[in-house]
Amino acid sequence: MGANKVDILFVIDASDSMSPCFQKLRDNLRRFIMPLNQASFSIRFGLLAYNAGGDGRQAIYEHTFIAGNAPNLVKGLYASNPDAGKYFTSDANQFLRSLDSVRTQGDENTTLALDIASDFPFATPDESRRVIALFSNEKLETGILENEPLEKFPQVLQKIAKRKISLYAYLPASNAAAMMTRLPKSIITSVEEGANCWDKVDFGQMLEQMGKSISVSSLQMTREPEYQKAVYGQNAWDTNVFVGAGDARRDKILATGESAKLNMSKPLEWIHVKLFWQQNVDLDLHAIYSYYQDDKHVFFANRREPKVVLDKDEGVGERGGAVGRYKEENITISSLNGISQLLIATKNYTGDGCFADYDGKVVVETSNGDNITVPLTSQSRDVWCVIAKIDNSHPEAPEVKNLNRTCHSEPNVNAF
Repeated sequence: MGANKVDILFVIDASDSMSPCFQKLRDNLRRFIMPLNQASFSIRFGLLAYNAGGDGRQAIYEHTFIAGNAPNLVKGLYASNPDAGKYFTSDANQFLRSLDSVRTQGDENTTLALDIASDFPFATPDESRRVIALFSNEKLETGILENEPLEKFPQVLQKIAKRKISLYAYLPASNAAAMMTRLPKSIITSVEEGANCWDKVDFGQMLEQMGKSISVSSLQMTREPEYQKAVYGQNAWDTNVFVGAGDARRDKILATGESAKLNMSKPLEWIHVKLFWQQNVDLDLHAIYSYYQDDKHVFFANRREPKVVLDKDEGVGERGGAVGRYKEENITISSLNGISQLLIATKNYTGDGCFADYDGKVVVETSNGDNITVPLTSQSRDVWCVIAKIDNSHPEAPEVKNLNRTCHSEPNVNAF
């Protein structure tokens, strides 16, 4: 029997707004490890990063584990003898590599993720502490299926208790989150909703306190009890419900002139438009649109107009992305109501240039799981490039179109 062992499973919402959380976990993981090393603990790290979307007919789910995000990894948990090496690792660097492979996008279903997490192949409770650390910036009630999964949530919590799993959860307060406080081994910490919530959290201190708490916890001298696996029935779901890297339902890359309709299986809650580039050039993201026949323009000097908001200017001073990384600017569209046409454009403030040389792209993501990429491919040398257009002339079927057309003066929405 090993007295000082812990299996720590990080369960992380990988929906669109969670990128800052992943970065803070990468930057501060050593603060979690330090008190456990001081107490001579052997640590196995697990990962379950989760997001969700739709393919127009049903909800679809992406889950990233230590071994990747292949759809069969979910099914593998429910094999008679699951391969623990696909779900846990004692190598912190391997854990960080798996964390780096996660792409945040779409929506989430946290209750399903907790059910899957509680079915992980933890070491027996008499040889190792069992811990789940959950991170989300959305209420449990606001996932892709909204309140629907909550009916069975008490059964998930009962399983966590039966399996002697300690739960550390960091998420917005809600009635469903309050249910987790009743678990015998739980520490539930409320955070605000939204992408900026992690800026208000001392992540290093939070992880260090978690590590200290685990280091003084006791083993459970008991056998593995009987418990209900797959409360939501995911062990019997069609494999097509789960997606991995390269699945066309999550990734659409448009050639010039091509278009893709947005998933309107339910009302859109948000659209995120992201401009990425790597080269040393000062690009800026612009949204030029018609709002109830009134022309609007959102950019670094005018960040907010009806329905459309820009975050910050990343490219000031001709800075490109660090090696292997992109610079990024983001615009959030809260609704397409009243917007008939919206141009997604960039202006090169460094000077005339060939936009195709900048290793750039625009990514359009929606609350319904769309992920549409428009590469910056124009070979023309000019000041402006209208990369894409969101055409909402038919609100029941809005679409994104790859334009990649350049011009010397500010684009007019009616000209495209």
